Amino acid sequence: MMKNFMLFLVLLSSFALAQPIVGEGDVLTYEKDKITYTGNVKLTRGNAILSADKVIIYLDENKKAKLMEAEGKVRYVENNRRAFADKMVYDFREDIITLIGKARVEEGQNFVEGDEIVYYRKEDRAIAISKGSRVRSFYVEEKDEKSRPNRKP
Repeated sequence: MMKNFMLFLVLLSSFALAQPIVGEGDVLTYEKDKITYTGNVKLTRGNAILSADKVIIYLDENKKAKLMEAEGKVRYVENNRRAFADKMVYDFREDIITLIGKARVEEGQNFVEGDEIVYYRKEDRAIAISKGSRVRSFYVEEKDEKSRPNRKP
């Protein structure tokens, strides 16, 4: 048991070589190729926060995170963006977030909703897909202070 716990500490320190992940939950289970958090899960990496009922982090042969699955009341916040879904899959290597089931991404007043939203973080682009209904979005154009006409009181 002590050997497994030490291995787990080594695993956590390997995250620190890139950007550390701080995890919290009611229960944590470590197996040789995955870490599972259940119950009131909250993961923090940099300025991003993920909360869900359950999160599984899959590890590669070097014990580094390669894929993460979150399910149940998934909420993701990073800077001024917020995302919600029934399930989320995050590919650490490709830096791609996929929201599945009642997916919604918000930025200020703007939002997009669909059955699935794929966000390519490296490229700062997203694709929304709906299978049974239509994709829905709302966009408010911000006015540039320079383009406003001069108004006198």
